[in-house]
Amino acid sequence: MTYPVGTTVYVPVSLLPDGERYPTSLYQTPVTAVQDRSAKVRLRDGADSDWIATSKLHRNAGIVIVSVGDFGTEETLLNPLSKSVLQFCRLLLDDSSVTHLRVRAIGELGKWWKLNHAAYSYIVFIGHGAPDSIHFGYGGARTPEHFGMRVFSIATEKKTVISLCCETGKAAFSKKFSGLSSCGHLIAPFHSIHGAIASQFLQTYMCWQLLHGKSTTVAFKKAAETVPGKDIFRLWRNGKHVA
Repeated sequence: MTYPVGTTVYVPVSLLPDGERYPTSLYQTPVTAVQDRSAKVRLRDGADSDWIATSKLHRNAGIVIVSVGDFGTEETLLNPLSKSVLQFCRLLLDDSSVTHLRVRAIGELGKWWKLNHAAYSYIVFIGHGAPDSIHFGYGGARTPEHFGMRVFSIATEKKTVISLCCETGKAAFSKKFSGLSSCGHLIAPFHSIHGAIASQFLQTYMCWQLLHGKSTTVAFKKAAETVPGKDIFRLWRNGKHVA
């Protein structure tokens, strides 16, 4: 992706001088120079940074955590997992860049998304899944076709979608969902997954991508190697299994 001079971007603080002194994992600042696939940004003291690969910059970095309620396990599983993910994301980004949305019907999500999609680059789904769907308290199983019609029917920049819903990493769901026009990458569990493992994976992935500026594929592989178990998560893009 190219970033013309003057474009406001988010930079992983690990790439900046005294990065450990920044309060969040990303620093919002304008691009001051561009050369091939590298850019310089303005530092806090007004000086220019060293050259940084544009692949490590983010135009947007908002995270929305979508808790899909089922009436049955919200207090014992979904709410604790959502809180764990939310508080961790608030350590990475300022509060204005992180939102927690509770829904029980796909129409609620669609209405909210239509108004707010521009502010977010990451969508985290927390709920119950199946090989071909995510289960909503109202309406039951919702397939990728439902998401395409009810949520992602408007043109948006491509988003990174992370599903922590069991079995949604299987082809019946992921192949079609990752092919939706608004989905850049889909990361989802291939098997049933414990809530603690789901939280650990999400946190590790976000650290590698936002804090250390790794690509989606590299961050995914490092996170997958860290959590207990083998081949728990799958990475999909444009209808194809990537990793």
